[in-house]
Amino acid sequence: MKKGGKKYRGFTLIELMIVITIIVILSGMSIAGYSRFTQRQAAMDDARNFVSEMRKVQSLAKNLVYPDGCGSGLGGYRLLSDCSGQEDCKNMTVDAICGGSEGIVTKSEPILSAAYFTNDVNVLFEAGTGNLSPYGTYLMSDTKDPYQVTVTTDSNGVINMAETEVTPTI
Repeated sequence: MKKGGKKYRGFTLIELMIVITIIVILSGMSIAGYSRFTQRQAAMDDARNFVSEMRKVQSLAKNLVYPDGCGSGLGGYRLLSDCSGQEDCKNMTVDAICGGSEGIVTKSEPILSAAYFTNDVNVLFEAGTGNLSPYGTYLMSDTKDPYQVTVTTDSNGVINMAETEVTPTI
């Protein structure tokens, strides 16, 4: 910039303030986007853990794995959510059905960390086939973000996972 025949180098104060303002706005938007991304990934990780647990129990039932103390016929396995309240609904228990009575195979284990089950989960896996009932949709919601992950099952025992974003109500 020239002023009165002298050459000045550098930026004016107003130019620097505009550049700094733009940097602050862009960084704020990227931080918010990253935070939302990590919450979404945590919900997806929880859904993967749930699907993995379902497939593990399905494998136990399909391969007729008899737990200790199950001398008479194995009827199947049951996967239950341990819910005392919506946001406490993060643990699962696996029960073996032996000779008409249920016995706990594994104690309550945390499956979800960032999300929670919106409804109780109670799935029965048939011994020998691994088919499950009731089949349908299981929803997990994130506690901080309007975001849900859906796990669907069908009558043949196929387990799938999908993600959906819920529009917040005003």
